[in-house]
Amino acid sequence: MRSALIFLLFVVCACSSGKSTDSNTQKMQANYCQYSKYLSIHDSLGGFAVRIEHPDSKSNVYHLFIPKPVKHLTVLSATHIGMLSALHQERCIAGISDLRFVYSPLVRKRTRNKLVEQLDQAQNEQTISIEKLMKSKSEYVVYSAFSGSFSNENRLKKLGIQCIPDYDWREESALGKAEWVLLFGALTGKMKEAQELFTSIQSSFQKEKSKLASIQQKGQMISGNVTGDYWYAPAGESFMAQLYRIAGFQYVYEREKGTGSLAYSMEKIILDGKQVNIWMNPGFSTKKAILAANPKAKYLPFFSKARIYCYTHNSNKYWELGALRPDWILSDFHALLTNDKGKKPYFYQEVR
Repeated sequence: MRSALIFLLFVVCACSSGKSTDSNTQKMQANYCQYSKYLSIHDSLGGFAVRIEHPDSKSNVYHLFIPKPVKHLTVLSATHIGMLSALHQERCIAGISDLRFVYSPLVRKRTRNKLVEQLDQAQNEQTISIEKLMKSKSEYVVYSAFSGSFSNENRLKKLGIQCIPDYDWREESALGKAEWVLLFGALTGKMKEAQELFTSIQSSFQKEKSKLASIQQKGQMISGNVTGDYWYAPAGESFMAQLYRIAGFQYVYEREKGTGSLAYSMEKIILDGKQVNIWMNPGFSTKKAILAANPKAKYLPFFSKARIYCYTHNSNKYWELGALRPDWILSDFHALLTNDKGKKPYFYQEVR
């Protein structure tokens, strides 16, 4: 009888939107999250009550009750793999999007040994293989909701698989983004370890921030590159723009509203980039590769004169761990800006 009641509570509380049936318990317990705008986690009935608010609609709220640690979990973003790896919970991963974009040596090995299912070679969350997902025995699917709601959510729920939206990429602060590691702590029963990890990241972040406070940059910085018909750059209220401000960069678009990406024409970039002397994150490791992807890059006023830096010497490592370790990003920025040749970078190198 007790197990049946717990199962019923789990089903009711795992609705994708609406008011939580466990609101009184949530009010009584402290929220584990301090920085995130969209994620809150509370102790509840021996497990965890999770509340995830949609960044563009406060009335669209996802509620989930996690009664016990997960055994099989599908994650569709490299960021999710990085957070599970940091908690030493790679063996919970039963499904991923595409091995080509994985950095974790253990997850790569387990995937090659057929212990982890590859669900989506095209890396499109909306088209994952339901058959492979069922084969993975996953209890939850964590997705980034880049394309909105999950198209297979209702079908998967009937099959006993809960879909969890992860909006860490919409956070306005780097620590808010990193704090989503607590979600994976709740899922895997490693909340204490997740808290300790986040506390250490927070402390390291503040130390790196203090080191950067005395550096004064001259000139302007631009970020991003052309994909398709547009140049995509971090909006001024995004976590990446926040990191640029902390580093002392004079980011060209730091006053632009939004927490996602800006999309501008090449002509606008050429006009706005006249005073730029630092170019961050072009997405390639060499100037030759930049030109091969976008021959018009030679017309950029900063292409030949600016210092160019990117994480592309190991992109998978950056995409997997960069969200969790903003302190490492700040450390790299400090080394780059002070020309510290003796410090081994975590992610960034100069593009030549």
